[in-house]
Amino acid sequence: MSKAKSSAVPFEQSYKSLSDFGYNVAKRADAIRADGAWALDNIAGFPDDVSPEARVELYEGFRMRASELPKYEEVVYGVVDGNVIPLSQLTGDAPKEQFKVNVAMVFSFSQQQIGAMKSDDPAKHRIVFELRDRVNKYCSNRLADLKSAAKKVLKERDPDSQTRAATLTFEQFIDKTLDTMKTRCRAAEARGNDPTANSKALDAAIIAFKVKLDVTK
Repeated sequence: MSKAKSSAVPFEQSYKSLSDFGYNVAKRADAIRADGAWALDNIAGFPDDVSPEARVELYEGFRMRASELPKYEEVVYGVVDGNVIPLSQLTGDAPKEQFKVNVAMVFSFSQQQIGAMKSDDPAKHRIVFELRDRVNKYCSNRLADLKSAAKKVLKERDPDSQTRAATLTFEQFIDKTLDTMKTRCRAAEARGNDPTANSKALDAAIIAFKVKLDVTK
């Protein structure tokens, strides 16, 4: 039996000794902790609350990494009598109708286009949807890893943070929520790609809300 190529296992490593292995384990753990700390300091609300905008950018990066892994590598398909088959599984002359499927390609479609493809070209839809689904699961797992790392850092920084979070008064909860809204709004304004972000309007709405809340006390 021939030995499988090492490239088929993206995380396969070789080490000179157990001490060398231990060094690399510790090095990666430090890098993961550093990532968790960066996320805490640079992503508003993280890890408990991840805005849609932040999630989109994170997933874009996760997909870039996924595209480098063998399990998500590009596959060229040929269409034979309505069937979509990888070229690597075909013999003889290559079919005239071919298309490439890769991470960037399957995420270039909108949800509406994916829905239409299911009816118009079910064979192609099956392949596109399957890769999208696998990559989305990969991204979800990476976000979960990052959240886990951030929570560990948060606990290191303030061991009592979880206890205090559970005992926040309603007034404290409101203040925390409003602060998060302000942070997100400023971030959206800075990016300049969200016309609904308006700090002045938000500040006015918050003042009106607090006035109303005080009146009803």
